[in-house]
Amino acid sequence: CWAHGHAEERNEATMYNTTMCKADVTPYWTCVYDELSRQDPIPLPLQRLFLCLVAAAYLPIMFPLTVGHFVGLDDSYFEFDEEHTFNFLTLMSVTTGLSQLQLYVCVSLTAAFFATLVWADITAIERPFRWPKVWETENNACYDDMFCEPSRKDRLIRRPGNTLSNFFYLFSAMIVLTSSYSRAFISEEKTSFILSDATFGTMMLILSISSTVWHGCNAMWSHGVDLWSMDAVIIYLPIRMMSLGVFVTLCKHSWDPIMASHIASAACMLIYAAHILSNGSRWKKKHDQKFWHKHFPFAVRNRLLHSPYVQTKKDDTINSLSLGPIPLYEVYLFALMPVIHNIPSWIMAKKVYESFGSICFARILNISLAVGWAYRMTERWALDACRHIKFFGERMEMAKKNGEHIKSFSWMTLAAVLSPTAVLHYCTGITLTAAFCHARSVEIIMLQKFLVL
Repeated sequence: CWAHGHAEERNEATMYNTTMCKADVTPYWTCVYDELSRQDPIPLPLQRLFLCLVAAAYLPIMFPLTVGHFVGLDDSYFEFDEEHTFNFLTLMSVTTGLSQLQLYVCVSLTAAFFATLVWADITAIERPFRWPKVWETENNACYDDMFCEPSRKDRLIRRPGNTLSNFFYLFSAMIVLTSSYSRAFISEEKTSFILSDATFGTMMLILSISSTVWHGCNAMWSHGVDLWSMDAVIIYLPIRMMSLGVFVTLCKHSWDPIMASHIASAACMLIYAAHILSNGSRWKKKHDQKFWHKHFPFAVRNRLLHSPYVQTKKDDTINSLSLGPIPLYEVYLFALMPVIHNIPSWIMAKKVYESFGSICFARILNISLAVGWAYRMTERWALDACRHIKFFGERMEMAKKNGEHIKSFSWMTLAAVLSPTAVLHYCTGITLTAAFCHARSVEIIMLQKFLVL
């Protein structure tokens, strides 16, 4: 941990919160997979077999066209891109309903926001910035448990990689919100999912802001908002695709397409709103309980058998913040999320839609999600296997002490760009944009099929 190598960057309150139990927890920069493997009752040969199967399971989602033909989808399922040319910007314009000029404006506004943030960070060198005390930004215990990017003390942006990579979330939010507005008030297409799409874009906007605040200064209030909006963003597109399946099913049973569209859209909005409200209440309760104020309970190292966070107290009561020892299969299932996320889409494409939508966007969303998710498993709160970030951080500090500012900046940039969470932000931001465009491509095909467009 950066706090282990440079203890001066932690204040006394944080040290008090963490030193009570840290001595019994696996040290930072130590990969926890071996300990996790040793404590699990599954025989070692089976563990290795499951690990190989997890790695192999990523291959099908990287080649959706090949897999599509393998499961019986003929060329008619993949005609969308041919009908609208294979030009990427043209496909984005067709699916979002935005002109290329509007897409460039979204990019420009996003870039302007983060450029302003960088400018504010640079100007704060001469006048150190102080966040409000009620934000508890000096409590680094949870953040240090989660992320390995080196911290820059007394800077507006403490961790530039994890912070500025939220560019991709903000850009995706701009695309979805502008597309929703355009389809509602400008385009002739006013029949489906506009309200829920706008809500999705709003939650993505909240995610980009809360994640920027959390990684920029680790304000405790922003962590719960970050997790809440993240869950909402992850769950929306599967709900949308299932709701579109309701529309198709009703149309196949001779319902009026306009009425079927309204029913599907309303169902999507109600389910999504219910999830947002219920999940928001759950995360607020955890914040009020100070669930993550002294450590990060979800971290794998904090759920190993020898961790004091999963052991009983002296009076034999269970630690109220404990999640219990983590089994190896839970880690494997978490690693398989990009694969599991694809299964409903393949079933719906074959059994309900009879179309796969844009193969271009399918490739982009699957590859970016697989790469980002797999690399993210090396983050500190997961398996903590990012030793190269430690190397970059040590070289950065050495160069800084020697007055070699260019070298220090270069090592800092490497650590920022290759931070597992920053890479996750790049990749999942691309995934969300591509997934929205892919969902829209399927929707356009269905609306054309049932003469709604």
